[in-house]
Amino acid sequence: MLVDCYAVWFHMDPMHLLFMVTLIPLIPAGVLLAVFWGVVSVRIAQTSSRLPTGMDGVEIAEREGVADCPVLVVIPAHNEAGSIGPLIRSLREQDHQRFHAVLALDRCTDGTAAVAKREIAGDTRIEVVEIDHCPEGWAGKVHAVHEGLSRTRFFPEAEQLLFTDADCVLHPACLRATSALARDRGLDLLSLLSDYPAENWYEHVVQPTAGFELLRQYPLLRANRTDSRQRPFANGQFMLFDAGFYREMGGHESVRGELLEDLAFAREVKRVGGTSGAFLGGGIVRCRMYETWDEFKKGWRRILIEAGQRRSDRIRSSGWRLRMLGAVLPGLTLVLGVVSTAACAASDEPVGWCALPAGIAVAGVVAYAIATAKIYGIARVSRLAPFLAPVGAWLVSGLMLEAARGLRSGKPTVWGGKAYHREDRAAGRDGATAKRPGGGSDGGGETAGAA
Repeated sequence: MLVDCYAVWFHMDPMHLLFMVTLIPLIPAGVLLAVFWGVVSVRIAQTSSRLPTGMDGVEIAEREGVADCPVLVVIPAHNEAGSIGPLIRSLREQDHQRFHAVLALDRCTDGTAAVAKREIAGDTRIEVVEIDHCPEGWAGKVHAVHEGLSRTRFFPEAEQLLFTDADCVLHPACLRATSALARDRGLDLLSLLSDYPAENWYEHVVQPTAGFELLRQYPLLRANRTDSRQRPFANGQFMLFDAGFYREMGGHESVRGELLEDLAFAREVKRVGGTSGAFLGGGIVRCRMYETWDEFKKGWRRILIEAGQRRSDRIRSSGWRLRMLGAVLPGLTLVLGVVSTAACAASDEPVGWCALPAGIAVAGVVAYAIATAKIYGIARVSRLAPFLAPVGAWLVSGLMLEAARGLRSGKPTVWGGKAYHREDRAAGRDGATAKRPGGGSDGGGETAGAA
């Protein structure tokens, strides 16, 4: 009825009017969708062709035939009884001939130490350090690594230092391959993105989009530049340092209050003139980050806050961008394309005009489908998962908007058995680092520079 009224008013055929009304918003929506996701697909292809993966280090190690250099692996762990066993077994299976490892068990109350000692089974290459406190001004994970290095007998002889997490599993050639890759590219810091085995629904549907959003903010191609356009990035699940450089830059004490010490390290490496590289793991390291949906949400809110440099305005803007481009516009473009094409066919418009809305809709939706298929393919999840990519985008954007609200209101970040009060750095807000309501301090984490 409403369309009929407008048709009379404009002296138009109702189907012609519906065609015009749907075509007008379809054009910008479809073009924006096609351009954005088309660029994403190109960048993914460029990243894959220009950068090596961790697994490529196997070929480098075999080709160069360089003797293994001493590597010390440091693993901080807070209540990881359920996951530390596979990591220890993967360490014991390494084909690298000159490595040692220290497990820095941070205030564990779940029997992690007993599990670790059982899995070590007398292997003298691996030792356990138990930590019973975390000083004020330190993030728990950062202090655990620092304490582990301070107390291990293996630190002085190490030429490379690998920091990895207790929920990771390393390929048998991991240490040999990544050591060779770092030396081949002359890196002071080599970092890898883990593969994330998917078991629960959110690992199939949501995790690939969360990872994509992080890499949209910190593209690997820019992370590996050596000029002023570099945007430093590292993944704390796998950071391999040249030991001499690590000592010179001040070690973990230089990032003592950071909840994402990996990004802080990457920025610090650039600041002091070092070289860093970040690559896809290619199967050389796997990590199952969160075993429940609640843990997933809590963990990714922390990551998104710190990755967004604790600026609620930036996090909120990124959240709405992801929601529009990843969830709203794909569906809107498809619906408008179908309705506009059908209305055109039912009106007296020339057949050629009907190809316009159909073409725009197809271009936008296909570009989106190709890009999301690539993203979910890299994540190695179910083949059906890309069809739920809009759901993943909606949920991740929701986490970002929630993180922005929490940061702006002063809600503390609780992680690893400790609460951290993070100051909102949004434009227009004062930069004071005073305590937030409810007590507690920032933990010394207000020193990170711009990405």
